[in-house]
Formats: sequence, structure tokens, C-alpha cells
Amino acid sequence: MTSDAVAPRPNWLQDPTLAWRPAAHGVVLCAQPHDLAACLGPNAAEAAVDIGPPGVGYDHLCGLQELLAVLLPAVRGALPEVLERHADVVGLLTRQEGPDGEGAGRRGRFVPVSETASLGTTRRISRESHITAGWIDRAARFLVDALPALGGRPVLVLRAFDHWDRISVRILYRTVLIADQQGRSITVRGLLRDGGTLFLERLSRLRAVRVCAALPPVPDAPRGAPGLVVEAWRSGGPASPLRAIGDAIALQNFERADLLIAAHLEAVGAEGGRADDLADLIRLQAISEAQTGRIDTAVAKLERSLDLAEKPELRAHLNYLIALLVTKRKDDTQTARAFYLRGLECIDALDTPGVDAQVEKAWILNGLALAAAIDARATEDAERRDVLFKEAFELEFDAFRMVREMPGDSAFYLRYNLSHNLAFLLQITGRHRQAEDFLRSVSATMLGTGRPEFFVPHHYAIAVLQLRRGSHEEAAASFGAAVRVAGELSDPFHLEKLFAAAGYTDLRRGDHADAARHYRDAARTARRLCDEPAFAQDLAGLLWALTLGGSRWDRHTLTAARIWYPEAAGAYDRGVGGDELAEALTQAGAEIAPPSSKLPSYLAAVDLEGLPDRDLNRFLAGITARENPSRLLGERAGDSSGEVTSAERGGASGAVTSAVAAGTSGVVRSSDAEGASGAVTSAVAAGTSGVVRSSDVEGASGVVNSVAAKGVSGPAEAVVAPGARVTADAAAQGDTAGTASAVPRAVLDPAEAVAGRGRR
Repeated sequence: MTSDAVAPRPNWLQDPTLAWRPAAHGVVLCAQPHDLAACLGPNAAEAAVDIGPPGVGYDHLCGLQELLAVLLPAVRGALPEVLERHADVVGLLTRQEGPDGEGAGRRGRFVPVSETASLGTTRRISRESHITAGWIDRAARFLVDALPALGGRPVLVLRAFDHWDRISVRILYRTVLIADQQGRSITVRGLLRDGGTLFLERLSRLRAVRVCAALPPVPDAPRGAPGLVVEAWRSGGPASPLRAIGDAIALQNFERADLLIAAHLEAVGAEGGRADDLADLIRLQAISEAQTGRIDTAVAKLERSLDLAEKPELRAHLNYLIALLVTKRKDDTQTARAFYLRGLECIDALDTPGVDAQVEKAWILNGLALAAAIDARATEDAERRDVLFKEAFELEFDAFRMVREMPGDSAFYLRYNLSHNLAFLLQITGRHRQAEDFLRSVSATMLGTGRPEFFVPHHYAIAVLQLRRGSHEEAAASFGAAVRVAGELSDPFHLEKLFAAAGYTDLRRGDHADAARHYRDAARTARRLCDEPAFAQDLAGLLWALTLGGSRWDRHTLTAARIWYPEAAGAYDRGVGGDELAEALTQAGAEIAPPSSKLPSYLAAVDLEGLPDRDLNRFLAGITARENPSRLLGERAGDSSGEVTSAERGGASGAVTSAVAAGTSGVVRSSDAEGASGAVTSAVAAGTSGVVRSSDVEGASGVVNSVAAKGVSGPAEAVVAPGARVTADAAAQGDTAGTASAVPRAVLDPAEAVAGRGRR
């Protein structure tokens, strides 16, 4: 059904080839000076191309600029058609940042990043690399096509590679992977000048990287950047230093962010009497530390920031950040609650809390609801689960009541976030039809703008809800709609997830032929993206679809299976089929990934920053990371994960929808949507209270990045669950069971709670 939805089909979907081996070489890190021939062999000297060192400061694309200085003249002479074919990305790679609206030019190379994404990232702990990943992929494909101008098998010798910025390193590493996948040879020799960095230490663990000698230890503090000049610190304005730091953090160029923060700390500290500014800068340091996995250091810096901060809203926000970190990165909800409560004390001590303070309080309530929901999911005590779910749900509605009628951009963002949280809480307890109706209503205004990037995550989220309640035909149609839009947007990262989700849906509805087509397209896309985990699961889906449908494995499929699942391929070669071949697939570890409740907003295969220890989104929704299709298809139709619960049949979904659609609910208004792009930015820049952010550490983007960045990552992760009794088995599936006796009034009539009636 959806396999032909991308029209015209791109070349990678028309190529029947599936087999590939991930690059096992290509990047060499040389920590000590030594001979090139001894390092790479006697022929390396003839192919070597010397690339000079970048400037100080890890400015965006500083490393790549040195390569382009050598490459572009050669391409203009030998391969001008490459420049024409990749004109858009070449323009971005060579463009200097222009003057802003205030007439003040900002230093640095232009890199596509949403203004609201960068500023919003400085207010939360978030990873949102989907948009940047698409740009990095296009830049790498330009280099793959352009580098033959330097020779057939170029060896790039990069001096002072430890001073390359992370964006440039990601582009170059991806260039090596794509070239290898296309059968070309590009070798990168990175010569370190001053020692290792945290990023290079992580890079050294990747399959395609070899280290000639042990990397020196990573310094505790970032190296200085002599001559790095920063303007006077201020947090407001589109070209403020906060925006520059926000760009660096949003682009995950953390060395640049750390240097900028350190320079501002020195300048602000020298002035004296600016405790809140110092606290805010240390907060930014902590966010950078947290993004690179140094959680204990990040918490310590946030506590130091708390010691300095004077403004109650800032102190509340800092307590919130500590609580969020220990919740999601240390799984310590007890400690988190203590910090959340301290944050509430900061706000409650104000005689007349302003909008910022009230929004901060609403975020803290949201965080407390998250802690309750996590504990409810984790406990096996049914009575305790009831209490925790009830607490989580009431906290969520308390937060919603606070901002229901509140003016301002920060309140709008929070209303949008909370409305999607409400849809998700209905999902994680099995009220899938209610959740679908609610989500359609709260998304209506944004979809009414007609912008296609809003439709991909919306169709996907609706499809997952339909799939979870067992409406497989509807889910297939919704995934098909998402595929069509993602195809129009030329977004291969979303297409891979959508093809795989469509294939999973086909397996659930017993259509093995369509499942095979979709998983084949997913595998082809994952191969193009050099995404090993995705390819392994997509190929597994294809093999299962063919096996369960009794279809033969063509030579392309069999060749790929011999590389990735040799035991299963061996069984097929021996002529076994049916149950025996299914058992061979099981023994080979061929498992598929059920669709998560939201599309990923960060791409570990591109940003190279790793994955969280736990996918909290899947945990709360009760969606496993892997499934064996033989077990999946052994379940009867209308199983527990697709059951329509009594709560849904009770008609509450209509009440939710009508309440959200009513103008008084303040969930999403057309005026909000019209002004979201610039308005949210100004709200972030206006102060340090951190009112524009998501409580999703994993990277939920919501409306802010959607509007300004021409791309979205799906509804924000929810933090609550209704308080209906949930059995241990049902909790694992994300469904409710039992009676509604333990459910608070808000659950029985969510519209009443949204409208603000029946307050406790």
C-alpha cells in the first residue's frame, strides 16, 4: 500500500541491492608523530593530501573550511557538475553568517539551526539532531562526489585534528561511511597536536576508526582559545551571547560552547555583583556537561549555580533541572522529588508570582507527574500503582489549570506541550481512541497552516494509536499518508522509520507481501543511511515477512542475510522452511522494532553522541524495543495491546475533544500558532527562568522547533498516566484493567478538568 507512496521513487529505493558491510576502516587517529608509510602503507604518500590546521576556538565548520580551501578549487577545475548538483549544500558550507535584524553581524560560519531550537536548548537538557542530521548527510554526500577531484583514492592528512569542531568531524566521518558503502575509498588520517578530546575518545571506539597509539587522557577543563573575544554578556536579543551558546549546544558543538561560556564567566566575574548572570552561565555549562554524559559533573555545577542564584524564578528552574537530570539519567525519583519541592518553595515564597514564576511552577508540577508515572510503571504493587497514577494525573491537570487562560508565548508553548502530554497519558493506559480524538483536536490549528512538516509526526502518532488498538487497516493508511509527506520532504531518516512501521503493521494484519515490500524499502533506506541497527532490524523484518508468507528469498535478500544473519541464511540454503526456518531466524537473533509512540528527534548514527541507557518513551508506553515476529503473529487478533477499553466506550473521548476545541480551554489557539515562530524565541531570550523547554531529556521537540526549524520530531513525550487500576501484565502492554473506582474525577471527565471545573 505505502511502498509506492513515494513518487517519484528515489534512486536508492529502485536499487535492488541490499547487501553491504559496515565500514571497518577509513579513519586513523595518530596521537604521536610517525611516518605516513609506516602508518598507512607504502602507497599512501602518493595519494596524500595535506590539510592545514583550523583556527582556535572550535568555531562551527572550522575544520571543514580547511578541507574546502583545498578541495573547491580542484572541483571547479575537474568536476564542475558536482558543484552544480550540490549547489544548495555548497552554498551553506561556504556562507558566512549575515547581519541580524538589528544590523549587528554575528561571528562564525553559518550553520542551519532553528533559532527557537538553539535558544530552547539552553533552557532544557535536550538533543534535537534530526534537522541537523539531514544537513550533515547532504554535506557528506557532496564530499563523496567531490573528493575524487583530489585523486582516485585520496588520503586526507588533517593536521591538528583535535581542534576540528564536532560538526566537521561528523560530516567527515559520515563521508567515509557513505564512500565505503558506495564502493569508493577515502582515508582520513587525523594528526593530533595537543592531545585527545572527549569526542575523539568516543570516536575512537567506532568500527571505522583505528588509533595508532593510545590517545592521551582528556583534560578536565576545555583548552583555552587565545584571542577568543566575546561581547558583553546579555541573555536577550536574537544575536545575544546566549544565542551563540545556544547554537553551539543545539549543534552539539560542545567544545565551542564550553569556550564561549568560560570566556563569559571570566568577563562577568571580573565585573562583580552579577550573581544571577554567573549562575546562568554555570547552568549552561551544566547543560553542556549533561549532553556529553557527565551527569555527576552537571549536577554538581547546577548545585554550584544554586549557591549563587538570587532570583526565585532562576532558583526554581535550577532545582527543576537537577530533578530532571536525576530522574532521567540516574533513575532516582526520590531525590528528584526533593529538588522539585524545593523549586516549588522558591515560587511559593513570592508574594505575587508573575507569569514566569507560574509557568515555572507548572513545569515543576509536570516533573513531579513524570516521577509519579515512572514509579507507577516500575512498581508491582497494584494499590501503590493506583495511588501513583492518580497523583500523576492530578499533577498534570494542576499544571494545565495554571496556564489554561494565561497570556504570553511561554504559556502557549507549555499549553501545547501539556495537551500532547494528555494525549500520551491516555495512550499509555490503553485509551487509544480517546487519545486519537484528543490528538486530532489539539493538532487541528497547526495542521491548518498547511505546512507539510507538521503532517509527518501527526500522521505517525495517529497511526501508532490505531495500531495499538488493533485498527490495522486504519494504521496502514495513516502510515501511508506519513510516507507520502516524508517523501515530498525528501527526508530519508523519517522514511526509514515510516517504512519499518508500515511493515510492522502489515505483519500484524497478516499481509506478508506488503510487509516484505515495506521492510525491503526500509532496509534499502537504512543501507543508504549507513545505519547498522536500523538495517539489521529492517532486514530481519523482511526475512520474517518472506518466511511467514512462504515466499522465496531472492538473491539480494539472501546475500544480505549471509552477512547479517548467517545462521538463518545457512538454514535457507539447506532448504528448510516453515517452522524450521522461523526457528533459525529466532536463533539468529532476527528481531524487529515495534514503532515507538513518537518519531526520534535525534539520530545517534549521525550525531555520534550515543544513546540513553533507557528509552523512557517506550518504557512509559509499554512498547518493547525488540520483538520476535513469530510470537507477535501467534497472538490472536484484538489482543491486549489493541483492546478498546471500557473507558473508551464510555464516551469520554468526545468530552475531551469538545473541551480542547473550545476557545476557553486555551490549548491551542490560531493566534498562538500564527506567532509561534518568533514569539517563543522572544520568550526564551527575555529572561533566565527557563520557561520555554520540554521535560523530555530524550529530545521531544513539540511546536517550537517545528515552527521555526522546518521540521518536527513528533509530540512531546508525556509525563503522566491516568489513575485507573493497572495490572502488572497490562502495565507491560500499556493498557488499563479493572474498575474506575480509583480514577480521579479528571480521568472520568477530562473535559471538566481542562475547563477548570471541579477543582479540588
